[in-house]
Amino acid sequence: MVQLVPPKTPDSMIISYMTLRKILGLLGVSLVPVMIIGSVAIDHLNTVEVSVSAYYYTSMRNGLVGILCGMSLFLLSYHGNERIDSIASKLAGVFALGIAFFPTSPTGEKDDLVSIIHYVTSGIYFAILSYMSVFLFTRSRGYKTQEKKKRNRVYRICGVIMAASAICIPLDGIRGVHDKIIFLKPTLILETIALTSFGVSWLIKGEFLLADKEDQGSLPGRMEDHFTSEVIHPV
Repeated sequence: MVQLVPPKTPDSMIISYMTLRKILGLLGVSLVPVMIIGSVAIDHLNTVEVSVSAYYYTSMRNGLVGILCGMSLFLLSYHGNERIDSIASKLAGVFALGIAFFPTSPTGEKDDLVSIIHYVTSGIYFAILSYMSVFLFTRSRGYKTQEKKKRNRVYRICGVIMAASAICIPLDGIRGVHDKIIFLKPTLILETIALTSFGVSWLIKGEFLLADKEDQGSLPGRMEDHFTSEVIHPV
């Protein structure tokens, strides 16, 4: 008698929110290192660009746009636990596309319309991500585990760092300040700090680090942010 092979379970066709969060965090943390290493390897450059956006005009253009679009895709696919999570993540996803498709001018003058759109979308993007990290990621329902309390501290620190870095970036555009500190590549450093904070925040949200311990999962009344039952269906 021929036995039919049972169909695949639905779990084999989904991506958990925890995985989604980890991937998004890894993209954020790896963006700048990938740009620098790729540019050195392909263009054989011995210098580092003044900003992440400047890599658009190197051989890493496709890599830059690809990673930004990947981050946008994951943010647009993310729904979170409440309506505000979905709205915030989708807005961030839209503005991430703005960063990718409206590059800054390759010249020192950044007063053209495309460059202005780029800077505005970048600022709003980091503002939304900072808001999510400080105010949305830190919410809980019911019992808070010790790991959750630690994660909340990390969320708040990352959110504040993102906001502070984004606020300080325009200072590099002041000519008197720019001429004195340009050798330090301040914009690139601040962007790296902001992106790393963003990545760490999402990695922690995916419990890549500071995950709840096994013996805490059975605590009565525990309503944490570990929603492994939530899924993303592939398109």
